[in-house]
Amino acid sequence: MGLKDSVLQRKTENLKDIYSLGKKLGQGQFGTTFLCTEKATGKEFACKSIAKRKLTTKDDVEDVRREIQIMHHLAGHPNVISIVGAYEDAVAVHVVMELCGGGELFDRIIQRGHYTEKKAAELARIIVGVVEACHSLGVMHRDLKPENFLFNNEQEEAPLKTIDFGLSMFFKPGEMFTDMVGSPYYVAPEVLRKFYSQECDIWSAGVIIYILLSGVPPFWDGENSIIFCFSETEQGIFEQVLNGSLDFASEPWPSISESAKDLVRKMLVRDPKRRLTAPEVLRHPWVQDNGVAPDKPLDSAVLTRLKQFSAMNKIKKIAIRVIAETLSEEEIAGLKNMFKMIDADGSGQITLEELKKGLEKVGTNLKDSEITRLMEAADIDNSGTIDYGEFVAAMLHINKISQEDHMYAAFSYFDKDGSGYITADELQLAFDKFGLGDIHLDELMRDIDKDNDGRIDYGEFVAMMQDGDFGRNISLRLKVE
Repeated sequence: MGLKDSVLQRKTENLKDIYSLGKKLGQGQFGTTFLCTEKATGKEFACKSIAKRKLTTKDDVEDVRREIQIMHHLAGHPNVISIVGAYEDAVAVHVVMELCGGGELFDRIIQRGHYTEKKAAELARIIVGVVEACHSLGVMHRDLKPENFLFNNEQEEAPLKTIDFGLSMFFKPGEMFTDMVGSPYYVAPEVLRKFYSQECDIWSAGVIIYILLSGVPPFWDGENSIIFCFSETEQGIFEQVLNGSLDFASEPWPSISESAKDLVRKMLVRDPKRRLTAPEVLRHPWVQDNGVAPDKPLDSAVLTRLKQFSAMNKIKKIAIRVIAETLSEEEIAGLKNMFKMIDADGSGQITLEELKKGLEKVGTNLKDSEITRLMEAADIDNSGTIDYGEFVAAMLHINKISQEDHMYAAFSYFDKDGSGYITADELQLAFDKFGLGDIHLDELMRDIDKDNDGRIDYGEFVAMMQDGDFGRNISLRLKVE
């Protein structure tokens, strides 16, 4: 393979000569992370291996290069994972990083049990400190969420590290971006409107702080409960992000300090120009070291909700990943052709008229009102037209058969012995395979196993997947192919 075909565009040593790869620690859209040990010293690191066959476009390759550049650019910050080196062979690009063995942000809080506003303020200070460092170096993160913060080790005072810069971008002051990326719960309204800059990170950090204090996200949609595909219209949540009001009335908010609420309100302002900047957040009295955040324990219900939120996310994450893999190129190719056929003028956007005509052509007998509703549901950015990403999401949304198929594929993935039930052991196997850490399985089983027979049947699985409050936080990048 010549250098021009290479991702890193330089000759590198062979990773396997220097490190030996161990167990799988985690799985992302492109890469799998393994434990890796330096042969000469026995020191342990994490290695993210990105299969080159998955990098199908120039943009994909560019994204990997940029992620490595950004990690080097931020190197040295105490709360950013440090990159040790990048290697490439015929099959994959390998990024070797420090190992963060202390678990995810929420898991640590749940484990510790004793949790106060003061502790939440301390974590907020670290998270927004990372945002400030990124912005001051001309980097916008674009995918801040709790899973992207890991503790360095098991110790009480272990540093919290930001680990994933896969969607990050370099930006210049005043430069605006239009591609829709991020994770539904945490995505800023201006990102949904496809015109945004670095302020979107403050919104995401504000959402994390809201969850740290209450155990649930500020914007989720309990009504719209369909979840079956990684590119689904996250319409209910998006609606809430664009128009919903912040709830400071229900528990535990009445017992949370005014200062905490003041900060969250100022970070979750829909107009990015009126939102606090990272330095302003860090100067807020609630966030300050020795600031006004009270040291009394938060309501125990917060921990319970956090536990549920975190665990459900993990099950759904695996299920969604399994479903995403069952969505073959062929299925997507069919939708791609359908989009081209309906998009009569080739503009890359479908209008309501084009959609009506196109759906008639393919013999879909939907009433006018249903087509209008589909159009509204699919038009995530309220532009009046649907682009390719929105179209694929919407078609999968109305395709009832594929919903059932995909849901069943996910269920079967967990139900290894084909008994028609998922047992705690089978769940544990899936968590181990995807490197999703220690889960309080008993409690999780109790939440899903409605008839208390110690196992999850298909009906209970579907009910869990369709439960609107939990687990929609897969990072997505909807692009027109």
